[in-house]
Amino acid sequence: MAQAAQTPTPAQPQTPPQAAPAPLPTLEQSFELLKEFKVGTDSTVLIPIERAVVEVHGNETARAALEKRLVAYLGSSYSSVTRAFVCRQLVLIASAASVPAVTPLILDDELSVHARNVLEHIPGPEPEKALRDALGQAKGRTRIGVINSVAARRDAASTPVLIKIMGEDPQSSAAAAKALGEIGTPEAVKALAAARGKGPALVQQAVADGTLIGADRLVAAGQRSQAITLLEGLTEASQPEHVRLAARRMLSAITRKS
Repeated sequence: MAQAAQTPTPAQPQTPPQAAPAPLPTLEQSFELLKEFKVGTDSTVLIPIERAVVEVHGNETARAALEKRLVAYLGSSYSSVTRAFVCRQLVLIASAASVPAVTPLILDDELSVHARNVLEHIPGPEPEKALRDALGQAKGRTRIGVINSVAARRDAASTPVLIKIMGEDPQSSAAAAKALGEIGTPEAVKALAAARGKGPALVQQAVADGTLIGADRLVAAGQRSQAITLLEGLTEASQPEHVRLAARRMLSAITRKS
């Protein structure tokens, strides 16, 4: 019998070899590229800087030197993209030495959030003063962001300014009320008690939320009697049901621990 002819197997298309990724620049080259960094620029060229930020942890001399080098890129001659990148790195390694260069960015609508993130993470009184001073200068959404940062720092020295802001526009008033609750000092919660039931619904809800937060802060500070007095005011019939319920639950938890 004649052997059947075999059908030739079609040749498989060859996959072209993948090009090797371009090598990363050196740290020095990365800092040079940072000078002209703009929207649309390949961000991988900044990886050496990001790695350097990670590597300096535990080495105070290297950390301080890298911080100083990064801060030099926060001037107005550099793009907003460059300065935002620098702030993201400083969040991880900044000290009080960065505060003077970061502070002007608080009032920049585009960069404020990045500047505030840096200041929120720096220990000590310097960043708190910078944020406190900005409360009187910032406007609109930027000021609300500053209020939120003051709340994150729980800066008691900001209490008088926040009390004043409580009498302004509803959005700022609401943010200030919650910030006073986060600060949670007797002076701060006294202002919240005085504001109860006043203003539009947005502010009243923020005052209630701030009061609940403030009561929790007082308990943590060992001031239970003040916390109880504060919460009892939220159980009144004039308060929304969910507020009364939350206040009762907190009162029950406090009295069980007494």
